[in-house]
Amino acid sequence: MADGENRVTGSQTVARALDILDEVIRAPVKTVELSRKLGLSRPTTYRLANTLRARGYLSATPDGFSLGPKLLRLGAVAKEQIDPVRIARPYLEALAERTGFCTFIGRRDGDRSLHMDRVTGRQRLRVSTSPGDHRPIAETGLGKALLLDDDAASLKRLYRQARGDNFSEGEFGNWLAALEESVRRGVVLHESHLGDGVRSIAVPIRDAAGVITAAISIAGAEQNLDVGTMARLAGEVQRTARDIETALGHESRKAAGADSSEE
Repeated sequence: MADGENRVTGSQTVARALDILDEVIRAPVKTVELSRKLGLSRPTTYRLANTLRARGYLSATPDGFSLGPKLLRLGAVAKEQIDPVRIARPYLEALAERTGFCTFIGRRDGDRSLHMDRVTGRQRLRVSTSPGDHRPIAETGLGKALLLDDDAASLKRLYRQARGDNFSEGEFGNWLAALEESVRRGVVLHESHLGDGVRSIAVPIRDAAGVITAAISIAGAEQNLDVGTMARLAGEVQRTARDIETALGHESRKAAGADSSEE
């Protein structure tokens, strides 16, 4: 019986120490505030926090306890070891199975987008884009999802690169307005201007720091991915993106509105 009680006590101690780390991740916290938030006595809170400090998981600052050097090193190692493609693959496979469309993940490579992986869907007409393909970043739905945090000057430069001699201020204004709507909704509903009849739905993927690190998309022929289907499937792509973000350490975003549709 005593061994069982010791195991429970040990588990509770670990859980309380982890609760302290959860609070300190957000900002430095003083002992009295930790005690209040966690419902622990001040001596217990101080003992646990100091144990974590002694092991390098916390540091003592004038503003309270903050992240320690060992946690910062662990964070750097974890970032190096995380492979977004490997993590995203099962989610992309599930999305392709549910929707029937090709699914992609890609990242930014300078002024271009790089498609890193593809899961082929069940549609008879398949999208020709393959892993390793580089495209002007403002040209594809996946590329536009990677741009949702860029400022207007950057967006104009990249749009001009994608359009070349076909650039016009009026078309850029329309494109920018559509992208601003994508920012609001958190999803890009894209129709290719290349005459290939491809449409796509794309959503950015943010890492633990909240930075766009990749994007996912589904793509298909316009006769299969019509306006109504795009509106219906936008939420599916967004939910998949949130699941991948969670696996990458990003706190879940609030669910986007269910009224996503192509204007």
